[in-house]
Amino acid sequence: MMTPSDPLTEDFGITTGDETPGIPEVGTISPGTIRPESREPDFLSNYSTSVEGSVVASPSIDSFSTLPEHDCSDFQPDNRDLQVKIDNPQKHLETLETYITFRITTRTTRPEFEESDYVVRRRYNDFIWLRQKLVGSYPSHIIPPMPGKHSLLAQLDRYSKEFIIARMKLLHVFLNRIVNHPILSCDKELKGFLTAKPAEFSIIRKNRGNAVGKMTDSLPNIASTYSIKQKNLEFEKTRDYCNALSEKLSHIDKINHRIHKERQEYVVELHQMHPIFTQWSISEPKLSSLLLTIAGAVEANANAHHKFLENISAGEREYIAYVESVKDALNRRDNIQLEYELTLDELAKRRYEKDQLLDPTNGAPRSQGWGGTLWKGESRDEKLERLGQAVPRLAKRSEILQDRLECTNENLRSDVERWNVEKQSEIKSMMISMADRQIQLYEDCMKSWENILVNLKFDGTSPDIKQEKIKILS
Repeated sequence: MMTPSDPLTEDFGITTGDETPGIPEVGTISPGTIRPESREPDFLSNYSTSVEGSVVASPSIDSFSTLPEHDCSDFQPDNRDLQVKIDNPQKHLETLETYITFRITTRTTRPEFEESDYVVRRRYNDFIWLRQKLVGSYPSHIIPPMPGKHSLLAQLDRYSKEFIIARMKLLHVFLNRIVNHPILSCDKELKGFLTAKPAEFSIIRKNRGNAVGKMTDSLPNIASTYSIKQKNLEFEKTRDYCNALSEKLSHIDKINHRIHKERQEYVVELHQMHPIFTQWSISEPKLSSLLLTIAGAVEANANAHHKFLENISAGEREYIAYVESVKDALNRRDNIQLEYELTLDELAKRRYEKDQLLDPTNGAPRSQGWGGTLWKGESRDEKLERLGQAVPRLAKRSEILQDRLECTNENLRSDVERWNVEKQSEIKSMMISMADRQIQLYEDCMKSWENILVNLKFDGTSPDIKQEKIKILS
């Protein structure tokens, strides 16, 4: 297993190319050679997760770290027995595709892990594979959402620094939600995802990947035809709450999007305004100092708003996806209940047919149609034999599905309780972050205007003006 002590670039040659400033690029040594596995079709992507036999074509960037500390090899003090961190993206250039991988550093004290530290690289489609495996293996649990395929800001290029940073942060949140879960964190697929070397992980995906989604795809097809007879009031309340919360967050997100567009136009206008004051100062020597100071304040306001726009948060939209994951878990629970109810209906139907055949008062022979010359109807004994086999089988299946439904209810109830606790702190943190960003913006703007009053000195300024300046500053 690769550990943090292993050099990450032991197979790489570092150069100082600057084709993509700030983004490390990895290209194949033999661009004319196509690896056999790259030709194999896959429902997600090809299984190219290895960077072996590649070279780094541009310098690495430490500024991509998602965590506040500068040393990416160190974790913050934490008592958890499983910790993960995502950082250090690299751009890989291969014959048939270009993609980004992220470094995943794992630190653990769990006995099922052979070592305490691991470092691997995974691409976006590997995260998709992991989530689909978790959904298939744990349909009764809330599986955290993945960041979307495309940028949250449509204007960003998929290989731009801004897009890579945004995706990396969301992947970091996604993976930490999984490792913090008491059940999901023990999954064997997750262990392979965090520890397997490129060649090993490629084999894991090939051997297990094609079965993903087979179980989870069948039940929604049933739900599209039938509806539940007895709805669970507890989970229906949770669904109603999720719908209301999602609606509120969607409204906030839409309003923020409109404000974002208006602020972009506002910044353009500010950048057009401050040169006017600069040019005006040339023709007004006596007001030159005032006009230049105002021009500087307007430019500082424009820069403050531009910085605010660059650091735009998509917290509401990301949390909407999390709420949708909770609703998906509720739907999967409903599908399990629906399968149980359909099995009970089928069992009742077969028992009724058997009772009808055993009823001595119902001994009239069944018409075979066509005079009985072409088709021979099923005899009474054959029907009883068939039903005698079907009824016990359906009874056994109904018991299994009942146990499964009860376990599903307990698992989902526990996950919803955990989610409610996490939700309070996460939404609070999201709102505080929004307020802090707004405060910082307007503090920067106010500071630029206050500098005018502090630095501005007119010859013959009246005491009234000076007193008014003092009032404004106070």
